[in-house]
Amino acid sequence: MKRKVSKRILAALLACVLLSALLSACGNSGTPASTGGGETPAASTDNGGTPAASTEDSNAAPAQKYVIGVIPFADTAAEQIEWNNYLQNYVAPQLNIDFKFIPAPGTDADAAVKGVEELKLAGCQGILGIVDTPAAIEKANELEMWYVRSGGLSTPTDYELVKELPYYLGTMGPSLEDEYDAGYSATKYFIENGSKEILVYAALLGLYIPSEMHIQRFNGIRDALVEAGAVYTEPESGSVVTGPGVGTFEPGTSGLNITTIYGLPGFEVLDASFNERFTQAVSGKAFDTVIMGAEGSQDVNTLLSGVGITGAKMSEVGAFTPISQASFEAGILQYLKGKYPSSMGPAVAGLINAIDGHADVVKNADGTGSRLQGPFWTATSLDEFKEKVALDDVTNPAFNKALIEKYIVRLNPEVTRESFAEFAGLGYDELKAAHN
Repeated sequence: MKRKVSKRILAALLACVLLSALLSACGNSGTPASTGGGETPAASTDNGGTPAASTEDSNAAPAQKYVIGVIPFADTAAEQIEWNNYLQNYVAPQLNIDFKFIPAPGTDADAAVKGVEELKLAGCQGILGIVDTPAAIEKANELEMWYVRSGGLSTPTDYELVKELPYYLGTMGPSLEDEYDAGYSATKYFIENGSKEILVYAALLGLYIPSEMHIQRFNGIRDALVEAGAVYTEPESGSVVTGPGVGTFEPGTSGLNITTIYGLPGFEVLDASFNERFTQAVSGKAFDTVIMGAEGSQDVNTLLSGVGITGAKMSEVGAFTPISQASFEAGILQYLKGKYPSSMGPAVAGLINAIDGHADVVKNADGTGSRLQGPFWTATSLDEFKEKVALDDVTNPAFNKALIEKYIVRLNPEVTRESFAEFAGLGYDELKAAHN
């Protein structure tokens, strides 16, 4: 009899334990309720719940396995490859994050929305988007997934469409003023160094509806040339689609001969007529300088060589990548304004804070998505390029584990909205000091 009673008691105890575990699991399965306006949702407890704060070992990876989706802007672009390398090979193991990538949707809003849905099914709690398609951001909000755009600031129009969505954290990266300055400073640099025969590559202006960053870069190039005495004539019509077109320059009092070209070198699928259009624009001319509104100096140099034009100095607005280094080494590139692999770091920290229930330090005080500015790096020589790249080695990047964790509220309760904004805006000199 005692043996039977003991078995019954043991069975009852086991049933209680199982029931307790089941109830506990159910209590942790919910996602934050959607709120209206700019209110910040409560912490998501998907994938194991918010980890308890621990300050005993600041070098230990967070207890929680974060799951973050990534929407790239271009699968094969050099800077996207370097960003992916930083996220997958450094951030993922150091901060215990499982990154899920989808194919780049380009300008296809439906593909971006579908990608968000796929990331939700993959268990993602938030999205790091290198694109800022409003429809994709709205879908992420609908599915209760945090969304931050990194790599640049969205246009004022797009920002207004999504800024009050509860799950929208905002944008991080070079401001539109930085984009303007990238074109302006490069142009001033070459004019001051004696350039006379200039080819201006206006990126997507005149082809597709360009991003605001391409517009601002060209505006900076244009204004610097006009300040030097050139005369600019606006185009008679817009682009092939509806974007702003590219006008023409006359020397005026500048003593400069200026030719403009637009499009996508090296992307025949998107711009099949670029090579033909380029050849028509440059044939029979000589250039000592090419001012680029984007990356692609090697592609443009190859095209110039094909029509017998060699020796032109070039600028790029792109990224600190092995391809850019090769352009410096070949004597092609002489001026670079660019992002760098670990510039994704603040966006990762922002998503971690939001998932942990601390989105308030990332968003504006009124609950709207923020617009946090992070500057470009600049290099005007191979030596300067190498010096800056050395600070962003994949084994110890500029935004490394130690620096990121200082701005994760769970690990440092002293983080404020103001200090997080300063963190996101650190430039090369400040990051170098942080490593010393």
